[in-house]
Amino acid sequence: MSRPVITALTSCVPPAMPLSRWLEKESALRTTSNPGWNTWMRSWHPDYGHWLEALPQIEAGHPPTLSHDPAIPDRCYMIPVETTLDQTGLAAQVLRNICARRPGNASPIDVIMFCHTTPGEHVPATTAGRLCEETGASCLAFSVSQQQGASVFTALRLAGDLLLAEADVHTILIVAAEKWYPPFTRCATGGVIQGDAAGALLIQRAAPESGGLRILDAETRRVPHRSQPGTTKGDESWASTLTKLIDLLLARNGLHRNQINDVIGHQGMPSLSVAVHSHLDRPAVRERREESAHLGAAESIVRLAQTPDCLAPRHDRRTLLWGFGIGGFIGAALLEARGMPFQDRRSTRRSAS
Repeated sequence: MSRPVITALTSCVPPAMPLSRWLEKESALRTTSNPGWNTWMRSWHPDYGHWLEALPQIEAGHPPTLSHDPAIPDRCYMIPVETTLDQTGLAAQVLRNICARRPGNASPIDVIMFCHTTPGEHVPATTAGRLCEETGASCLAFSVSQQQGASVFTALRLAGDLLLAEADVHTILIVAAEKWYPPFTRCATGGVIQGDAAGALLIQRAAPESGGLRILDAETRRVPHRSQPGTTKGDESWASTLTKLIDLLLARNGLHRNQINDVIGHQGMPSLSVAVHSHLDRPAVRERREESAHLGAAESIVRLAQTPDCLAPRHDRRTLLWGFGIGGFIGAALLEARGMPFQDRRSTRRSAS
């Protein structure tokens, strides 16, 4: 079976502002926001209630304060904040950037998957529908939600399954977008701060002329229940789930750890970065906490788009892409270079280093 190929990608990250400035804006916005979020979260108890219990400030309906955590210098911690577009607008922008550069005789997009965490002002399914309209073609559009940073890995797996099962499906577009707005807070469990961003991947059936990143494998796993990040046992549980998933992907594809050329992971949980690099016998990479806001579902696409080595026109260069969702999900994918995918850099405005 020929593997699907990522033939184009793009990302959009708005300018960053200090966290302290955002908290001032959030305080003003919260007075007019819908307070029903906490009620909804409690209705999912016990599956999600423990996340609220871990953040008593949110349970009480107040924005969390970070002054008690010396690891997060709120005066200099920078987070990308979109001030002009809503979540749907961010998603539509990256979709248009990819579609505008496709040749006029390109095959139509058959499926659109919209990955997200925050619903914003729009019902997520409506956003997926708008993206379908933006393409000007009739296609299947749906959302992959509530896995946060792991959503894209689920979408990649679904894309591979659809191309295998449906002979008439040739082109799939994965779009991810996040826009945080009260009552949804940017301050998550474990000290993770969430930023706004969007990204898109165009996936096609492999053909002799297809240049891009071949998707060898992708998978998402649930971290054992109540394993909260930021605690010793919780960090160990998350790290164990991720490293076991990496070993599973390598074994399924007949690869060894030393056959991975590049590793791209999410920032925000340093313990996971340490665990992955140690597991693969690589030097640890130190995160810059003041610039490591997590971009949710868009994080993996942004980081992939901003890692030049992985997009170089060299064959047989393999990349491990991994990420997490703060609700308790881990995801990973194996990619292999088959030439260079088209990359639209016009809207990328923030370094992912």
